[in-house]
Amino acid sequence: MLSYEEAVKYILDIPMFAQKIGRENLAGLLARLGNPEKHPHIIHVAGTNGKGSTCKMLATLLMKSGCRVGLFTSPHLVKINERIRINDEIISDEDFARVFCRVKEKFTVHPSFFEVMFAMAAVYFNEQKVDYIIYETGMGGRLDATNIVEPELTIITSIGYDHMEYLGDTLEKIAAEKAGIIKPGVPVIYFDRDPQVKAVIEKQAESRGAAFYPVEKTNYIINSLGHKTIDFSFHNGYYKYVHLKLGATALYQVENACLAVVAYSLLMKNIGERELQILSEGLLSFYWEGRMEEILPGVYVDGAHNVEAVTSYCDTMERMYRGDRKLLVFAVVKDKEYESMIDILTGRLSFEHIIVTNVSGHRKADIHTIAELFKSRTETGVTEAADVAGAMEMAMDIKEKSGCNVYCVGSLYLVGEVKKWLDKWSRVHRI
Repeated sequence: MLSYEEAVKYILDIPMFAQKIGRENLAGLLARLGNPEKHPHIIHVAGTNGKGSTCKMLATLLMKSGCRVGLFTSPHLVKINERIRINDEIISDEDFARVFCRVKEKFTVHPSFFEVMFAMAAVYFNEQKVDYIIYETGMGGRLDATNIVEPELTIITSIGYDHMEYLGDTLEKIAAEKAGIIKPGVPVIYFDRDPQVKAVIEKQAESRGAAFYPVEKTNYIINSLGHKTIDFSFHNGYYKYVHLKLGATALYQVENACLAVVAYSLLMKNIGERELQILSEGLLSFYWEGRMEEILPGVYVDGAHNVEAVTSYCDTMERMYRGDRKLLVFAVVKDKEYESMIDILTGRLSFEHIIVTNVSGHRKADIHTIAELFKSRTETGVTEAADVAGAMEMAMDIKEKSGCNVYCVGSLYLVGEVKKWLDKWSRVHRI
């Protein structure tokens, strides 16, 4: 059997030599594994932004109900094991290596990276006899490896422009790919933000005889904003306005919470006092890394990495962090609409200093190009840092001297590398 380190290296090397094997070959692999993807209680989640948060919120509510919940998400921030977890515990190194070897033994055609991770998750959840499984799609939906599952409920979170070279160049085309997870007779919950997206989702649902449950902005009211909580009221078909408190520091999480609440309501079928108490306790205890996360006092990381997400990020900054003096650490990958992201950030927020840096890997954008875009849009000082560790050391030095808060945004890869820096920085400073 391979060691954990050997298994991880093998999996991370897969993109260099393997292509997606497709639904038929993936079905064959899963059949040779005993069809671990089959389970009576699967929730399948697609969307552009908010998938991971919605998955985690729903998992938290189900766990509070006494259920054992398997959760498959992507990408990971620091450690690949983060993608596969049960009741908030990531798969152990030993189980990771063992499950990988079990899956690898059944290869005939070599799967892609994501297909391998999905097969591993399915095997692990099957072994561990979980009560519910929540699968987050990768990039799209219709052609996603996870779309081979037969769920009892589907969720489509907010849809915006991202991965357009694969999913299409209009919201309707992107929505059609996401709506590809809708199955005959399986209810679908979605966030109703755009009439074009709404039309695509509802047409797909109607064609498959699937009941649909839209969540709209008019369904909730934000009552007050705390430092680390958001008080809001929400109503849907099950009850009139119910008062809830969300343990989060970003406005966009309210939309995701509403989707999770509707999903929980459908799964539980009967919402009584106990379920309302679980909703209250579950949302208040919600925590998800890399989403407006305060990793040190006055140091925040957020994985916003496309135009819609950066717009929502600015909404939060303007309402919840308006009075802060701000220092921006920014990094982005080259296939994103980074010019529009920079337009939004500089047009809506004021920074006392901006540090542009690089994430690792072949997808990183040219740092000088990014810095020049910032310089052309703001009079704020812009500094280039060759790597994330250097950028964070610079940011912490400026923070100490000026009292600015540090905000890191632009990529989930940036969040992951900041967390790696934090681990070393904390050991040095004994925090």
